[in-house]
Amino acid sequence: MSATPVASSGGACVVRALLDHAVDTVFCVPGESYLPVLDALYDVRDRIRLVSARHESGAAFMASAAARLRGRPGVVFVTRGPGATNASIAVHVARQGSIPLVVGVGQVARASLGREAFQEVDYLRYFAPLAKHVEQVMHADELPGAMTRAFHLAASGRPGPVVLALPEDVLGETTTAGAVAPLAPVVSAPAADDVERVCALLGAAERPLLVVGGNWNDADCGALQAFAAANAIPVMTAFRRQDVFDNAHSCAAGFLGYSQHAAAAGLAEQADCVVVLGARLDDPTTGGYTLWRDGRRRTLVHVHPAVEVLGRNYVPDLAVLADAGATAQALAARGRLPAPARGDWCERLNAAWRAAAAPPATAAALDPAAVMAALNARLDDDAIVCIDAGNFTLWPQRFRAYRRPGRLLGAVNGAMGHAVPAAVGAALSCPERRVVACVGDGGMLMTGQELATAAQYGARPLVLVFDNAKYGTIEMHQDRRYPGRRIGNALRNPDFAAMARAFGLCGVTVTTTAEIAPALDTALAADTAALVHLLLE
Repeated sequence: MSATPVASSGGACVVRALLDHAVDTVFCVPGESYLPVLDALYDVRDRIRLVSARHESGAAFMASAAARLRGRPGVVFVTRGPGATNASIAVHVARQGSIPLVVGVGQVARASLGREAFQEVDYLRYFAPLAKHVEQVMHADELPGAMTRAFHLAASGRPGPVVLALPEDVLGETTTAGAVAPLAPVVSAPAADDVERVCALLGAAERPLLVVGGNWNDADCGALQAFAAANAIPVMTAFRRQDVFDNAHSCAAGFLGYSQHAAAAGLAEQADCVVVLGARLDDPTTGGYTLWRDGRRRTLVHVHPAVEVLGRNYVPDLAVLADAGATAQALAARGRLPAPARGDWCERLNAAWRAAAAPPATAAALDPAAVMAALNARLDDDAIVCIDAGNFTLWPQRFRAYRRPGRLLGAVNGAMGHAVPAAVGAALSCPERRVVACVGDGGMLMTGQELATAAQYGARPLVLVFDNAKYGTIEMHQDRRYPGRRIGNALRNPDFAAMARAFGLCGVTVTTTAEIAPALDTALAADTAALVHLLLE
């Protein structure tokens, strides 16, 4: 005899699905439009930690950082209207960064839909270009299936953000719908014939090059390194994916994208066979889609789990619809390939990268090179570095040595305000690891208030604020295109160290190179989050 169905609210149904999907942390800014979810979270507060941020973009950045580090969907809940639009910045980050994210958005009651009700937004239209999938749940009985579908889609194929619009009366409605079991994410392995063709093309090449991107785990990265080493194939990483391949490996050839070393694009152009694993061949990685447009004869292989990515920006000679990590495992299983001698080619690219890896000293009173040298001396290989947007990111992108995946978290869409909340989310997700945020003064005043979240929940990231009192990247572009006509970029900033101390955190100001090392030692020894305010020229 079957058990009698148990009636519960739609909100309780949502929370039950979170538990079924092994969610232990939810990020949010609380809102009246999803009160039944909050009420149900109260009942499981010993199993699901609810982290309340100070801004919806901050909450969603935290969830995306947790997703990158844990390899499963991060979860964020925001309220209707302004809450949802605030969070949309991070939804765009997750889309372009292929980050699995489940976003629960409160919605107006069903009877008010389409009437421009208070805080109403048509989420199906608003999030359509930003999210991987958007769904509005119209009946409480549909919630279990919608939740399972959201987690499945977020993590399968090319990962990405899934938005569920949840009308407030649906969440308050009583339902006897049973749970829908979680589905394992779909990870597509390459066909055997495709692996053979990739191996044949690489084996025949004199100057092969692997370009890797996307989100990888340790095992798949290990396979990639083993295959590259066995066959002396140099490896470049895509924009802000420097941590996919060990920067100190003998096959490391640096990265493509903003702040790449001077010889990177020229060397990549010389390759006669380019195999792209997991990268989208996006604008920054390809220098505005100009890379490999020089007319030279070469073979291009593109491996990616999303069919809409293959052939979108470059038409490959061989397109492989498969997960990049699974493909790396299949290639590693082949071991050594019959091939012409190419050790000199690999060594040339590696030597160019090694020559560019040391930060150049400057004559400035506070030398950013010294900041990176001191930081590198104090961080182990497991440290997580979260970067923001701006020219200052040259330093942590190029001069921090990344050895393992999930150690560099940067918004590939260039969103300002990412670093601080991402660092808070990373520190809460991996409290045993050191987390560092590198942020400019512009980005700091966009989301720096999330230091309050760090203080409230005991997260201990180290925040380095690179303060040159301007929107430096935009000023650079103005100087190039409209010389002598600077406007709108000068900033009047607060004392950021005092701001940190106002939150009850450690705050230190640095104005000269000699002060860097002791400031970092003080900050790293603090039992709270810490901020080092770097006053740059």
